[in-house]
Amino acid sequence: MNFNLKAAGTLFSRAKQFTEEKLGQVVDRTEYDDNFEQLLARADRTKAWTERLTSHVDTVLQPNPNERLESFILTKLDQKALNKPNIYEQLGYCMCEAGNDFGPSTQYGSALIKCGQCHQKLGLAHKEFIQSAAIGFMQPLKSFLDGEMKSLTKERRTLEIKRLDLDAARSKQKKAKMTNSNVPMAMADSSDTELRQAQTEFDRQLEITRLMLDGLNNSHGHHLRCLNDLVESELQYHRQSVQVLEDLRKQLGLSKSTSNSSTIPSTPRTVATPRTATVKFDYDASDINELSVLAKETVNIVLDDNEKLSDDAEWITIEKPYSKERGRVPRGYLRIDSLSS
Repeated sequence: MNFNLKAAGTLFSRAKQFTEEKLGQVVDRTEYDDNFEQLLARADRTKAWTERLTSHVDTVLQPNPNERLESFILTKLDQKALNKPNIYEQLGYCMCEAGNDFGPSTQYGSALIKCGQCHQKLGLAHKEFIQSAAIGFMQPLKSFLDGEMKSLTKERRTLEIKRLDLDAARSKQKKAKMTNSNVPMAMADSSDTELRQAQTEFDRQLEITRLMLDGLNNSHGHHLRCLNDLVESELQYHRQSVQVLEDLRKQLGLSKSTSNSSTIPSTPRTVATPRTATVKFDYDASDINELSVLAKETVNIVLDDNEKLSDDAEWITIEKPYSKERGRVPRGYLRIDSLSS
């Protein structure tokens, strides 16, 4: 049986050092300089925020979690998920079928067919946006997490191992000096040699890790370019969608004043001295009628003239004082401020 006593001794010393540190029995521990600690903290933030950003963009591209899972499976099987009709195309097909059933010569049937063809174009535009966002934003950031960030995590783990070995060697040398009279010269020399070797390996690994941490500046620059590509993709998608809908409006003979008057809701009137509330927790809006807010924000409660705030209301309409954005938030996320006397 091939058993390396030196390797086993190193593992034992490392485990002993780790355990003593966890139990608070170690006074002298190798500490990193402030600059290195800041680099480590920035790396942790980069990893956490990149994971959150990709997750949220993925949700925007495909809000339905079941569809996201199916798309992932199809991609892993090397099938083209984009060939599957999306919700816009499905609606378009349904409208065209209904229009043909009612009769293309009828006014309603003709309008349904035109709307159906429009939604098929919207579906195609949405697919192009998803593909563009995936190539320009999602894939580079996920490649960063799977490649550079994993490599950095591995090097940081190795650095921690080298630090444990260094501190264990220092502890061993310290104990040898304390009992110098009873320790053979060869053993003392061995502890000195072990310490020098551990210090050399630690310094080398520290430099490797520092270089990788410094490289995050380039990664941030690349991520910025990916973000710009995402914005350009969104802009192109919305411009294309607006053009498709404008063409549909002309085909249906709708005037701008007619369409606007039927879609723009009336703005509720607020009282002269609105009640205020303080946001207790962050809230992310899930539809266009809701409003995203941050904890500790002060907002105005929107009420019609002579309307009182109901104690039973589960949702409350609020307005941000500076941006004048309005929307609903759950009552539980707000602490209603008392009326001033």
